[in-house]
This record gives sequence, C-alpha cells and structure tokens, in this order.
Amino acid sequence: MYAVTRGDARHPIPLALPSEIVGPDPLSFDPAQALAGTVRYLSEARRDFGRDDLAVVSYHMGIGNLEGVVRAYSGRSSEPIADVVGENDLSYARLYFDSSPIAHREAWEQLASFGDDSQTYYWRVLAARDIMRLFRENRARLERLAELHAHGPSAELVLHPPRGTSRYANSGDLEVAIQRGRLLPLPDDPARLHFRVDPRLAATVRDLGGDPAAYRALRPRALGLLGYLAERVYELSRDESPLTVTRAAYDEAAAAVLTPPDFANEAHAGLHATGFAFDIRRRYGSGSQAAAFQWTLERLDALGLIAWTRGKSVIHITVSPRADVAP
Repeated sequence: MYAVTRGDARHPIPLALPSEIVGPDPLSFDPAQALAGTVRYLSEARRDFGRDDLAVVSYHMGIGNLEGVVRAYSGRSSEPIADVVGENDLSYARLYFDSSPIAHREAWEQLASFGDDSQTYYWRVLAARDIMRLFRENRARLERLAELHAHGPSAELVLHPPRGTSRYANSGDLEVAIQRGRLLPLPDDPARLHFRVDPRLAATVRDLGGDPAAYRALRPRALGLLGYLAERVYELSRDESPLTVTRAAYDEAAAAVLTPPDFANEAHAGLHATGFAFDIRRRYGSGSQAAAFQWTLERLDALGLIAWTRGKSVIHITVSPRADVAP
C-alpha cells in the first residue's frame, strides 16, 4: 500500500507492480468485439444491481468494488446486492452525495480510496452523452465549449465566457460596484462564519491606489457559496480553524500584483475581475479539515456550481453565476 494525494487529503490505495499490469494488444483491437463485451458486462451488472446507473458506474469501478461501497453504505453484508439496492432505493447520486466524513463514512472512504476517476466516472459518462448530443444537434456550440475548456485546467471559462460576464477594469470600478450592491464586502467574523480574509492582503493592495476594502468583496452569489463552503467544511470536520481567503475580487489593472505566481495566466486574473472567484490557502487545521474541504469541492464541482484549480499555495475557486446559495 502507499498513500497518494487526492486534493489535500491523503488516502491509501493499492500499488500494482508493472508486471501485474496486463492489457490488450492495441494492434488486435476489434471494435465489434469490444462493443459486444461492453454490452455483456453492462447486462450482467444490470442484473446484479437492478439499476442502469450502478451498472454504468461498475464498468469503471468494478462490480466487486461497487458492491463493497453499497454494502458499506447500507450496513447490509449478506443479502443479495440487488435487494439491498432496491429496498434502500440506492441511486449512484445518493451513494456519492450522501457518503461523507460524518455520514456513511466507510462508503466515503472506499470511494475516495480508489485513486482514479471511479467515483466521478458516472458524471463523465453523462457529460459524454451531452457531447454526442451537441455533436449531432449543435456542433458550433460544442466547438465553442471545447475552445473554452482548452484555455485552462478547469471549466471556469465555461461558467464565465469572455464577454459573457462583466469584468472590473480598475479599483474605481470595484468601489462603484460595492456602492451599488453588486459586490458585497466579506464579513470579518471567522468564529461564526469559519473563514477569514488573509491579513496580509491589506498590505499587498496598499500601493495599488483606491480603497483597500474594495479588494475584500465578492459578488453576492460567490459570497453565498463561500459561506456555504466554509460552513460545510466545519460541519464535516469540526475543526475550529477558519479557512483563509487570500484573494477575492480584484480588477484587471491589479492582476500583475495580485495573481499568484502559480496561476500566472490571463484567464485566472480575468475570473477574479468578474467578482465570482476567490482563492483559499492550502493550509489547514487538521487532516480532517483538508478531507472535508476536498469532499465539499468535489460535490460542488459535480453539481456544476463551481470550477476549481489546485495551485502550489492556494485552491482557486470560480463560482457559477447560477449558484443560488444565500449569503
């Protein structure tokens, strides 16, 4: 066994020796045989689990691994697995979103331990279905989405395409947005809200001109999601240490000063200039807090409410304009 970092939480996963990895000869690949084999596998998995979504998940995760997750979630170790699934009405969405560090912990640990894309494979299949639909019905839209995805390591430009969300050009724009309620100041109450603004931010923006408080603000939906994120991490970890927000909204003119060196790209700075992005320092009070943060990021990402990127020192989070979480 060895530990592999997934986000900022560590989980043990089995290590296979190179001699144990045996795959098909790519030169002998037969599409018809592969498709027939896929159908046989999915048919068997459908009989085992009694649900299409679980059959699809098992195609990547493996029938035995998924059965282990289902039994860990349900606490039922001996009944036929189809009965366990049916009597508990266990969809994969329920398994994924309802397994956490404080509820169905063993199931969550198994999902997190696979060390690959097994736990998110079903969402990728649904995305592939949408890609094929767009290929048939709206190829221009598909090409545009592919172009936006290609500009960075996350889907943040899909959430906020260039010219799709207004950007703040200078500190004066930020100040006007705050006056008009389009940006909201980040509250200073870490004991209650479980996040704080990096105290070093004020010194960093002091020489930029304008009001330093303008750089401690976010769009209302982004602030609401930040509050939800911090509260959820606290609920899951019970760690009193607040998450540290190192960057919130900043204008395009300040990008050269405020963009972290590990995110030195135009797309990153542009998203902060929308007021929908913030950065969280990768320093946690405990391993439990790191695991809770990772859990929450993955679930919000799966719901399409955020896009996020891991840098050397911070986690960069961009909030969807449709994220509806009250501050």
